[in-house]
Amino acid sequence: MKARLTALALALALAGCGPKRPAPAAAAAQKPAPAAPAAPALASPAPPAEPEYSYSSIGKRDPFRSYLSELAQENTFTSPCPTPLGRYDIEQLKLVAVITGLEDPVAMVEAPTGVGYTVRRGACIGKNGGVVAAVRSGEVVVSEWAVRADGSRDATQTVIRLPKADTNLEE
Repeated sequence: MKARLTALALALALAGCGPKRPAPAAAAAQKPAPAAPAAPALASPAPPAEPEYSYSSIGKRDPFRSYLSELAQENTFTSPCPTPLGRYDIEQLKLVAVITGLEDPVAMVEAPTGVGYTVRRGACIGKNGGVVAAVRSGEVVVSEWAVRADGSRDATQTVIRLPKADTNLEE
């Protein structure tokens, strides 16, 4: 180790002891002044300057966002239901009453807020753009589109049933 340090110190000392160069001002004084240039000869054209690089993120995806979230945004099915029932999932709604025997049966659905809404066949219901397919005795069938994680859509039918009533009248 000492030998390496000694060799390094010797190399640095020898580098400093080289021939001395004249100062730049003195070197300029020693050179003769160039003669006036003659008529310009055909000079080769200067190479074109490279354009300064600039990055544009237009049309490129954000590398810090999940690809699946972008896929979900492209395939989201906006609910065409401007009704208040379009704000809730089907599972959040509770069937309260069904009136059959009419030409167009009617059902009453209760939202999580406690407000009741009447629905008929063809009514919009649910966040996924569900439509009431049928109103039967004791149940309402809702058809809607479910979006899977891979972006595919499947038609599903959900049945909302009346809760079983306690028929014990003796108490």
